[in-house]
Amino acid sequence: MMEEANRLHTPGSRRELFAVLVLAILIIAVWAPRRTGPLDLRWDGGVYYILGTSLAEGKGYRLLNEPGEIEANQYPPLLPLIVAVHQWLAGTSDFVVVGTWMRGTYFLIYTAFIFTAYAVLRRYLPGSWPLLAAIVVVVHPQTNFLSDLCFAELPFALATTLFVLLSGPPAGPLRRVGAGACAAAAYLLRTIGIALLAAWVVEALLGRRFRTAALRAVLALLPIVGWYAHVARVERSAEYEHPAYAYQRADYLFYNVSYARNLLLDDPFKPSGRTASTLDLAYRWWGNLAHVPKGLGTAVTAKAESWERVKEIPTLGPLIPWKVVLYLPAVIGIIVLSGLGILLAGHARLIGLYVVFTVAAICLTPWSWRGQWERYLAPATPFLAVAFARGVMTLSTASRRLPTWAQRASHASQLGLVIVVLAVELLTMARIYTLYRYPATLSDRGGHVVTQKLFFYDESHQAIATALKWVMSRARPGDVVAASMPHWVYLLTGLKSVMPPLVSDVGLVQTLLDSVPVRFVVIDDTWPPIARDYTLPLLASAPERWERVYSDAVRDVAIYERRP
Repeated sequence: MMEEANRLHTPGSRRELFAVLVLAILIIAVWAPRRTGPLDLRWDGGVYYILGTSLAEGKGYRLLNEPGEIEANQYPPLLPLIVAVHQWLAGTSDFVVVGTWMRGTYFLIYTAFIFTAYAVLRRYLPGSWPLLAAIVVVVHPQTNFLSDLCFAELPFALATTLFVLLSGPPAGPLRRVGAGACAAAAYLLRTIGIALLAAWVVEALLGRRFRTAALRAVLALLPIVGWYAHVARVERSAEYEHPAYAYQRADYLFYNVSYARNLLLDDPFKPSGRTASTLDLAYRWWGNLAHVPKGLGTAVTAKAESWERVKEIPTLGPLIPWKVVLYLPAVIGIIVLSGLGILLAGHARLIGLYVVFTVAAICLTPWSWRGQWERYLAPATPFLAVAFARGVMTLSTASRRLPTWAQRASHASQLGLVIVVLAVELLTMARIYTLYRYPATLSDRGGHVVTQKLFFYDESHQAIATALKWVMSRARPGDVVAASMPHWVYLLTGLKSVMPPLVSDVGLVQTLLDSVPVRFVVIDDTWPPIARDYTLPLLASAPERWERVYSDAVRDVAIYERRP
């Protein structure tokens, strides 16, 4: 007992207790303002939720919003299965009820992620660095935004971080089994988890543990082969070959096809429909590679737009020349890259390999997806923070060989860089919490109504929800809506809903919409602007076929209805 008490009063123990207290306070601070209401189901969140409903209702892995309720083969099934479990426990699929339960679950996942990340950071960083790096993770704007959505990134982040923790010492059979389970779970949450599986195998190969590498390779192949067997079965099915409407399985309709088919397009958001050649893919990869330093810098801190607001930081902002600010993300990215080199050469090879393989996979995505890099790299924030800290520590060590005045200047710049990183994150968090959280009043088909605040739920999104209530009052059973966010439309209205075709020929657009057939088209100015870019030209040029029946000119939202 006395020995235990003495351990609790050692400087190291007091430091750990202080760190845990700081992290707990920060977790409460970032979650308290958004503790109520369901998770945000816009964008991909609606897809995951609908797939979960399909599983809960025993219909298989299907997109219930689509005519014909087609089988899905884009997203792996673990998050939809988590959604299904919540629906089974709640006894309903109404998203206001189930989404509120899931918000509580995501809070627990977030908390586990932060403390698991801190445990990993303690293993690879000395002194006060683990707490500083953990704070970078807690106040990371993209991570907090994604934790408010029914997206797979937050569970994926926990799975990958827990995997790294269990893969380290002390070794043991239970830890090895746990690490393997986390690696498989990561892949079944997001297919980019293949980078983690590859790192797991290659790490053993580089350590000349060939038997271990072979066993890991076999285990890694199980989830990969299982998922791609499902994808192949769906693509060979009669349902896939004979879709419910003409463009239902078009390669550009990214929610309805596999990642491989969509990514092989030259540009998934352009109507050319040209498949990228091997040379195109190589050119794409090399072009993206040049963006990596800046991409890593913004991934570990905040988006480039946030860096442009550094001048608004009191005291600190005026001290930094404007042109320097624009280059700071790339500088931070270079430091991260140097830190990755150190990790690869040392005892943290697994982390280095995972980040390198993740970045290599991201570089295969089209250039139009660069705005999503921060999202794809958000789960790796703890590992990027380790690399950044290691890079700064190496610079500090190297500067000892310089003259005294140069050492002081170097140390000051390193400290200033760390302060700027935290300041940019805190400034961005303050802005999105105070300026970009908007009131949202949502109702599900069960009649449950909730009022909450959601990130970036601006007047346009509010206007869409209002317009969809009007559609519900006018629609008949069997009507189909075309919209840029069809899954969200389905959850709010219960009507079958599809994406408009991504083609530029207005005559072909009409033919494709006729094949559904679509009765209502929602036009708005939210991202992605699919309906506005590809469908509005037809609607505006064919008043004899389409009538503008609802309009909100202030928020730029309109509903078009097919004329009888």
